[in-house]
Amino acid sequence: MAREHISFEVEGKIGIAILNRPEVGNAFDWITIKEMNDILHKVEHDEGIGGLIIAAKGNKYFCVGADIKLMQSIDGKEYAEFLVAGLRMNEKIQRCRKPTIAAINGWAVGAGCEIAMSCDLRIASTNARIGIPELKIGLIPGWGGVFRLARIVGQAKALEMVLTASNISAEEAKEAGLVNKVVEPESLMTEAKSLMQKILTNAPIAIALAKQITRSAFEVPFYAGESYEAMVSILTFLSKDGKEGMEAFFQKRSPCWKGR
Repeated sequence: MAREHISFEVEGKIGIAILNRPEVGNAFDWITIKEMNDILHKVEHDEGIGGLIIAAKGNKYFCVGADIKLMQSIDGKEYAEFLVAGLRMNEKIQRCRKPTIAAINGWAVGAGCEIAMSCDLRIASTNARIGIPELKIGLIPGWGGVFRLARIVGQAKALEMVLTASNISAEEAKEAGLVNKVVEPESLMTEAKSLMQKILTNAPIAIALAKQITRSAFEVPFYAGESYEAMVSILTFLSKDGKEGMEAFFQKRSPCWKGR
């Protein structure tokens, strides 16, 4: 299927979605949301794809947020519908069974920051700038950005970033725990692919369950989460991949995962 705003390719077992509206800072509109949802559906259901990297064309913008021209042309009802669509899209990214990495090549602000935070991991180039600056235009972020930011960097740092509507450098984002790694622009995609390949050496079912457990750490009481983790550990022990992993370890060979 031809896409207007996001290109998609598969390298080996890695799906790569590339935001492709550099002339407007890779801003999101209705078409971009639909295309991202289509890509997420394919990644989720295609067993030949092990994980997804979300990147962007060019070296200046990852995503500057929602398309301002669109924002100026819609009413309150349409704005609410757009927010819900963005929220659902980010939830799909976060809940994807497969690992997701944001390769942040430049400015990732507003909805761009929210999309990156929905991914499991974030790698940024040295020229990246990241922030939630909506207060500067009299708005509050609407795609889950404030909640995700507070959970990732803590309340104090999140309040500083949100209330000052300031954007931070890639290095400051790394110090705050907002990004996992900072690399030179020319190395960004190589590093993102290398990290994904390292993840994909592990069992698919264990990856999916590990994601689920880690995410739930912020959502359920500690002892309930602890019990859930133990239950999931039993499930992986009984799985075919669990058996294969242990056999491969003792036989000193690489495991052959089946995803079961």
